[in-house]
Amino acid sequence: MYDPRARLIRIRSRSLGCTKGCYVYLPPEYDAQPRHRFATLYLLRGHEREWINPHEDGSRGGTTAIDVYLRLRAEDRIGPLILVFPGMASDDNHVPALLTDFRSPVLAAGAPGIGSGRFQHFFFEELMPALDRRFRTIPAARAIAGFSLGGFMAVKAAALHPDRFVSVGAFDGAFPYASDSGRNARASETLFAPPMFDAPLGRPRDQEHLSANHPVCLLMRADPTALRRMTWIIQYGPEALEPWGANFYRGEYLVRVLASLGISNAAPVTAIATAQHNWHSADQHLAQTLPLHWQALAATR
Repeated sequence: MYDPRARLIRIRSRSLGCTKGCYVYLPPEYDAQPRHRFATLYLLRGHEREWINPHEDGSRGGTTAIDVYLRLRAEDRIGPLILVFPGMASDDNHVPALLTDFRSPVLAAGAPGIGSGRFQHFFFEELMPALDRRFRTIPAARAIAGFSLGGFMAVKAAALHPDRFVSVGAFDGAFPYASDSGRNARASETLFAPPMFDAPLGRPRDQEHLSANHPVCLLMRADPTALRRMTWIIQYGPEALEPWGANFYRGEYLVRVLASLGISNAAPVTAIATAQHNWHSADQHLAQTLPLHWQALAATR
């Protein structure tokens, strides 16, 4: 059972040619203050259920991201937020979307919820505008964060459209390495070798397409002044758990790239010593960083 405090929104996408689900949590003030508008935090991973499924893995202890949010509210550390949990994978969660317009959607082999595979277009041109129309959001007060491949997508989104977000966060993100001072995807990169990436990235891998969707390459191509306007909050697991239990080296790499652009990491702790690549640690990251997102969002009002 997913967290009943989140409502399921179904969006018929013209660009995908199918319907995608998205969960939305509205703060208690939403109905009590009908003339008030609210800041928004998008939380990414893959399937729309993951942040709000108390049993997504065995580590979570029966809680969800909404519980983390409400604990921080009770401690008066953050204010009211709309939380958005988009579906950014196939409906069976077997094919990740990577916030990418798929290079070879036919290779998704009929996975439900993929359609044309135009997920980048769906997210920016359909999902976000649809939610801004349906709910009383503040478009100028929008944040984005993600766990694992959700971190990849959050950083990519911020690099593509720094004007649309005031803060960006990632926990144990799957960040690929780049070559040529960040201009191109590294040909020897193994992160995206598994077959589940065939549809979004092509088989064999289309290096030009990968570079066009590569968070680091996009950061190096973006306006650094616009990037520096955002608050960046990057965390990851400890070095001791490499190579299978944490993305320490990939996280360190991203932080170095950001530093080269004059961007400091606002996270209170970068490598969480007790973290693992699981939902308990992702919720721990959210508890540490939601107040930083709130500070950035509140500064826009």
